[in-house]
Amino acid sequence: MVSVKEEFNYVPINRVTYGKGSVSNINSILTQTRKKRLLIITGNSVSKTKSFNKILNILGTDYFIMNQITQHSPMEEIEHAVEVYRNNHCDSILSVGGGSVTDAAKVVKYYYDIETLHIAVPTTLSASEFSHIAGYTIGGEKDGIRDKKITPQEVILDPEITVETPERLWRSTGIRSLDHCVESIIHPNLLEISRTAALKGIRLLFDNLESDDLESRLKCQIASWYSYWQVYDSPMGISHNIGKVVGSRFEIPHGITSCITLPAVMKHYSTLFPEAMREIAATISGKNVSDEDPENAYFLVKEFIASLGFSESLSKYGVEEKDADEIYSKLKNREPWHLELIRELIRET
Repeated sequence: MVSVKEEFNYVPINRVTYGKGSVSNINSILTQTRKKRLLIITGNSVSKTKSFNKILNILGTDYFIMNQITQHSPMEEIEHAVEVYRNNHCDSILSVGGGSVTDAAKVVKYYYDIETLHIAVPTTLSASEFSHIAGYTIGGEKDGIRDKKITPQEVILDPEITVETPERLWRSTGIRSLDHCVESIIHPNLLEISRTAALKGIRLLFDNLESDDLESRLKCQIASWYSYWQVYDSPMGISHNIGKVVGSRFEIPHGITSCITLPAVMKHYSTLFPEAMREIAATISGKNVSDEDPENAYFLVKEFIASLGFSESLSKYGVEEKDADEIYSKLKNREPWHLELIRELIRET
């Protein structure tokens, strides 16, 4: 009998603190780790919010702010953050913002001091804080790094810090987390605990993403955590792959790329991974798995995205049929049907 080796790789997060008011834990983390000079990495819009000022007001240590991180984490902005870190002799990083801000902080660690303490306070549902992956752009081209040590050691999920996040951004990044859940479930090596977490994440997003109260926001944050439960062992699929290419190339937010790509990809997945799609459909509908048509998952997700107010398409962002071959050439692990999928996405209006 041949034995099959299976393993689960944990990403090195020391602690996830969650709940209303949990940002107050930042000082105790800094005290415990004896950190005294903090670089705060954020974006311009977040740095102007009341929530950001609330964080500044509770800090009991010296801090320096780099608030120029923009969409898709351009490398020149990351290099500026490294300069601020180095010139002010910082010993720790606090990121406050969405996926681009979190990724920028992870890249700063990678290129300057990979042992640096990173406390991540997300304001969206992109889930970057739960992964060992960081993306950045150089000249509009997406690139990235993967290293367990760039995972933030401390993650704080405080729904109060998200209340000023624009609704469109909050909901679209929620679809990004839904995308993580779906593309995790199709992976053949997914463990039962990870499958359970992903399905629970789907249910939480469907139940709470349209609401705006703090309890619903926290449940969406928990769903984003569940969406990346086995991120090290289960790489994402073609929805994410296309999204990363067109996002950086055509300046489309990653949450919006998921709104565009996920339904179309799920339609194909209903044929390629029918059992996984039945599970997803049953989780959403509440029916028995055996009673579900695999394609119903596609219909339910498409309707959900539309109910959130998204009617997006690649053509709205200037993507034309002539761009299909270029997009396809930049995909990783390409398959012939991916090119036709890209053409389908461009033709949709």
